Amino acid sequence: MNEVTDKFHNDVIRWGILGCGDVTEIKSGPALQKISGSSLQAVMRRDIDKARDYARRHDVPRWYGHAGDLLADPEIDAVYVASPPSAHLELGRLVAQAGKPCYVEKPMGASAPDAQGLIDAFGRAGHPFYPAFYRRGLRKFRKVGEILESGALGRVERVRYRLASNQHLTCGNWRLDPATSGGGLFVDLGSHVLDILDFWFGSLEMTEGLSENRSGVGQVADFARASLSVRGQFRIEIDFDFNSTGEHREEMQIVGEKGTLTFAVFNLEPLRWEWCGASSPGRIPDEDFSSAHVQQGLLENVMNCFRGTAEPWATPQAALRTWKLMERILRSG
Repeated sequence: MNEVTDKFHNDVIRWGILGCGDVTEIKSGPALQKISGSSLQAVMRRDIDKARDYARRHDVPRWYGHAGDLLADPEIDAVYVASPPSAHLELGRLVAQAGKPCYVEKPMGASAPDAQGLIDAFGRAGHPFYPAFYRRGLRKFRKVGEILESGALGRVERVRYRLASNQHLTCGNWRLDPATSGGGLFVDLGSHVLDILDFWFGSLEMTEGLSENRSGVGQVADFARASLSVRGQFRIEIDFDFNSTGEHREEMQIVGEKGTLTFAVFNLEPLRWEWCGASSPGRIPDEDFSSAHVQQGLLENVMNCFRGTAEPWATPQAALRTWKLMERILRSG
């Protein structure tokens, strides 16, 4: 075992959070208290009154107003960076220098160079870190991977993803600032879609792309479209419209020579399937595909990786590939 796996093999992992904002309220923070062998010991936010309030509501023993104070806490073993993307690199470097393993929110910085900077910092420190692309840990998406690996769909012929929403104008000011978010809702939500495609199919290459700001609000793209290639074997078409005037619509469709899978990436609904020649579509048997604490599955995997008992589902290298692909699409406007 190395230093990290030896330290965590039999002990409870004591967590600290840098940036205890909205994403930590339900999706992730409570999971750190619920997972066996894990505890949330401290949180930090620049507004210390908000940090104190979070700690009170979530039964966290300590709170801080400065990152350095949390990192100096001897009872913190691992750190979760949950700030907006523009602060990931700075905070991640501090975590690496403090000699602690880390879990960092997606999209892992506000740019591909930020993502590379995090990889370099933790590489020099010799401590692991993993990005929070938590859909890799949800059973719905792991089930899709199992179906693809089983060959039940046959050779994949094409993949199509469409999202139309009017979220752009209400998505929050920091997401409309590229310096803070890296690129609006396309980066915030689109990174999940591109990452899960990378999870199933591996590295993706862009063959055509288009990004535009059609609403005139903010400085980020609210429309993005791209054609992607998977090792030249089949095409993936993606289309994001965050300035749609119609009702919210979203669908992923994977078409194989033997059948088709249809589902949503963000909406909670079961997988639908239709085998070629079948008289009617069906559904994958009902399972609990989701949880209120949606990051719990991935966090369990991350902690097992810290202990040296598992292989990571989400890797910094894959997150960097996703960032580079997003930047190519955004530059194609």
